[in-house]
Amino acid sequence: MTRLAAFTLTACLMPAVATAATAPTKTAQPSAQQTAQTAARVAVARETAQVRQLQRSGGLKPVKVTGSCAGRDNIPLLKVWADAKGTPRLVQYQRFYPDNSQSFTGYYDAAGRLRFAKASASGFIGLLYNVTTEYDAAGRQVAESGTRRAGWNQELQRLPGLNPDLLKRGICTQ
Repeated sequence: MTRLAAFTLTACLMPAVATAATAPTKTAQPSAQQTAQTAARVAVARETAQVRQLQRSGGLKPVKVTGSCAGRDNIPLLKVWADAKGTPRLVQYQRFYPDNSQSFTGYYDAAGRLRFAKASASGFIGLLYNVTTEYDAAGRQVAESGTRRAGWNQELQRLPGLNPDLLKRGICTQ
């Protein structure tokens, strides 16, 4: 390229670059749906933090679970903690066998609604699912992250062998 052509090209590009650098950029405004989802996720985070704070401060007490919730070594598979009003706020379920496992941790709000859940399961074929799910106050799923094997696409609250409402009441679903 000759010097004159390079100079002309540079002279043409400089005003365009300067205009682009000084022109105000339009920021994408979030939609009403995105705003509502963000608000719901913030509410879930607050509820979960409140339950964790209650657990750290001793504000949650263990709830008696059914006798069928003990494993082979008589180790409890299910642990439920309730607040001062008796509302289950934290549920942990773990079942481990040599060829499969299942775990669930659920955080509930003061009204007893599932707001945040972590669940995983594996079988002799490997990992079935490992997901974290958030729910709004109406019980609608607002976010989910993690992995699922093909065919395990049901909502966490309806997975086979896992019933958060029964677990919350201290009943295992083996």
